[in-house]
Amino acid sequence: MSYTLFDRKTRRMGIPMMSFTKLGQIRFNQTAAAILRKETLEYLLLYWDSENRKVAFKSTSNKKDPRAYVITFAEKGNGAQFGAKTFLDFIEADYSERRPIQVDIHPDREMFIELRLPDSYFPSKKGQQPKLVKTG
Repeated sequence: MSYTLFDRKTRRMGIPMMSFTKLGQIRFNQTAAAILRKETLEYLLLYWDSENRKVAFKSTSNKKDPRAYVITFAEKGNGAQFGAKTFLDFIEADYSERRPIQVDIHPDREMFIELRLPDSYFPSKKGQQPKLVKTG
């Protein structure tokens, strides 16, 4: 009999992480949530750069802005989340499995979180030719 090492998929301590859930939520781990809570963030605006596949988050205090997402913090302090299924569908991201993404949080910037989504988050479309990249 041989053993297979179980590879834990999410890092829990020390590194701020974000992931997309199968239900279309954006979830922050405990470390990221602690930073967001400290900055008293409640409402978020999401930005998408389709050319570079980058997502950015901006805080807003305008509760009546229909574009704002409400962030919910877990009672026991072990994370935060908000529903973003329409956003994930809009950017055509694959959220069929939960994969963590390391994030840098900069509360002093207008866009307090900016990250580039890896190509693996975007399924290739059937029949679409792969892009050729010139080398050398």
